[in-house]
Amino acid sequence: MPITNPEKLTMTSCVIIFAKNPLPNQVKTRLLPYISAEQSASLYRAFLIDWCETLSQVATSDRIVAYTPSDSLNQLQTLIGENVTYIPQVGSGLGERLTSACRWACNRGYEKILMVGSDSPTLPVQYLDEALKLLQFRDIVIGPSTDGGYYLIGFSKVGVHQIIPSIFTDVEWSSNHVLRQTLEKVELTGTRLGLLPPWYDVDTPTELQFLRDHLFAMQLAEHDSPAPQTAHKLAEFVS
Repeated sequence: MPITNPEKLTMTSCVIIFAKNPLPNQVKTRLLPYISAEQSASLYRAFLIDWCETLSQVATSDRIVAYTPSDSLNQLQTLIGENVTYIPQVGSGLGERLTSACRWACNRGYEKILMVGSDSPTLPVQYLDEALKLLQFRDIVIGPSTDGGYYLIGFSKVGVHQIIPSIFTDVEWSSNHVLRQTLEKVELTGTRLGLLPPWYDVDTPTELQFLRDHLFAMQLAEHDSPAPQTAHKLAEFVS
């Protein structure tokens, strides 16, 4: 698997961000027609910028962007910057792509591996710090999302060998069964689970409205916005 910026592989832990090229009708399609395809792409672009900026605060981990499609490297480098390592997503489905990225990280000597999407731009960075702490004495860590999936999954090096790829096999991806099916696999393997607080993804119009209200509440409470690009985009086109 080709990579860019291999000299940046310096830490014993990494955060792998799964990212898509933000093109209309290719990202955030469940938001249509509540907002337009162009607005959905613009919003996802803001998600990526904000989330990668948040992850830059995890100083103890390398940042890896697992991107798709395979010809989108230049566009994502322009959007996110050069201070991360880029690897293409490999596999015919999400389970295979997660497995491939996890094995890639393990083969490069990472002892703690976190994998996250780009659908939770307001996720507190403290949750990622807590995930890394949990992996000191747990094999796997999961951050449940309120839609029945998870916003984060991570493994110690021991955990990778114990549960990959079985944990990503025969899962009903993009359904509200993902978390339950994953936990059942954890139970069957006897791996030690670390659990993070629940958080929310943003995939549907209702979740987008909640994101807007959450960011507005932070503004009223005089909290620093964790997602300034996202807040700006929402102010443009979500009423």
